Amino acid sequence: MSIIDTNWKQLIQIKDDRLFEARGQLHQAVQLLTAAGISFVEHKADDSHTSLLWDSPASMLLSQPFGPGHKFQIGLTLQNLSCQVLHNHESLLELKLNGTLLKQVAADLQFFLEDHGLPKSVFTMKRHFELPDYPTRWSIPFDTSDQAAFDQLSSAYSNAYLQLEAIAKKDDRAGSVATWPHHFDMAILVTPGEEKSIGIGMSPGDTSYTAPYYYVNVWPYPAKDQIIDLPLTFGKWHTEGWTGMVLTLAQIVKEDTPEAQKSMVETFLDKAIQHAESIAGVSR
Repeated sequence: MSIIDTNWKQLIQIKDDRLFEARGQLHQAVQLLTAAGISFVEHKADDSHTSLLWDSPASMLLSQPFGPGHKFQIGLTLQNLSCQVLHNHESLLELKLNGTLLKQVAADLQFFLEDHGLPKSVFTMKRHFELPDYPTRWSIPFDTSDQAAFDQLSSAYSNAYLQLEAIAKKDDRAGSVATWPHHFDMAILVTPGEEKSIGIGMSPGDTSYTAPYYYVNVWPYPAKDQIIDLPLTFGKWHTEGWTGMVLTLAQIVKEDTPEAQKSMVETFLDKAIQHAESIAGVSR
């Protein structure tokens, strides 16, 4: 399935507290994937060994390839919190997280991987970054009963990949699409110069906005007088704590068709990238 053939999945209004709970569970669950990168993949200075890939047909996040021949991956299906061990893209093991503890799943993965030549003593859930303040699944079972919230977040990632991959394919300055386990955002980084970068991505929510939102920002951040005359058709400038252009879920769901939602996001990203390039002093 190509990016062009992938359909936009309609987003709906869901209360922030429900999205926060589902996001917290997903963010903790993907640390199982990140553990594979930390444990078995050569460490990179940019931390990309911890980053996650997206499988569009399966709506699944994947770890970086690891193990003999780099043929193993751990995957997580966001809609139902199903964790899988894949070898050459074929599923060898499926673990349903609903009703289980994170430590139970981690132990099951350790023993299974050891049976396939990957020592369980090497597999670690220890990480060099902190997660937001979610209730820990180390001592609380996962609960996927709020299916609509998990569906919404899965759709948000699926739609974001559609947009970001299309942008990356057109711009040879852009890196590949990756989801980062630190902040759980899916993003690409455009580097027009050695000391300048443009981040383009989708956050499933954070301390700035509880629900998902798209963002485009420039590093170094522009001064406020640089953005006064840079209006947006959709979205707004965010200036509290960090500076960037954002389009929130609350605005996207005002459109009631997939086509209109997709068009709004594309319009926002196109205009925001133009502004970012103007601030950075570059052009496509």
